[in-house]
Amino acid sequence: MARLAEGDREAFTPAFVCLQPLLERFCARLLPCREDAEDAAQTALLKVFSRASEYDATREVLPWVLGIAAYECRTVLKARMRRREAPELEGVEVDDGAPGPEARLLAEDLRRALAEVMGGLRPEDVETLAAAMGERERPAIPGATFRKRLERALGRLREAWRMRHGVE
Repeated sequence: MARLAEGDREAFTPAFVCLQPLLERFCARLLPCREDAEDAAQTALLKVFSRASEYDATREVLPWVLGIAAYECRTVLKARMRRREAPELEGVEVDDGAPGPEARLLAEDLRRALAEVMGGLRPEDVETLAAAMGERERPAIPGATFRKRLERALGRLREAWRMRHGVE
């Protein structure tokens, strides 16, 4: 992509060979209809190559390319919603909404980690966060005051999470 950004036309074929199957698989995961996925991947490829001169070679290429593809997938989904069309689900497994065992285990791990972090916060922060999530009644204070308390509580929660788990 850096060579394409500089105008090297010889770099087109290797970039296409690398990106085309990647984008097709990426779009197929985001869109249930195979034809929509192919269209989104093709449109994304066209945009990637037409915007190659805009590519910043100091940054990673994959997030840039996948961002364009994700935008195209969202565009396809929005167009279907506007037309009130349901995608054809040939060969697609229907999710009954029940989480699988891995999702349940992950959710339980996250709940446990959050409970540990919340246990280290000040009681006022815990009450504010619980009120914001609707688990407790919101205190009878002006909205701006509550928002400021929530902002501070979330900041302390983020910091405590970073200290304990290293990521946000």
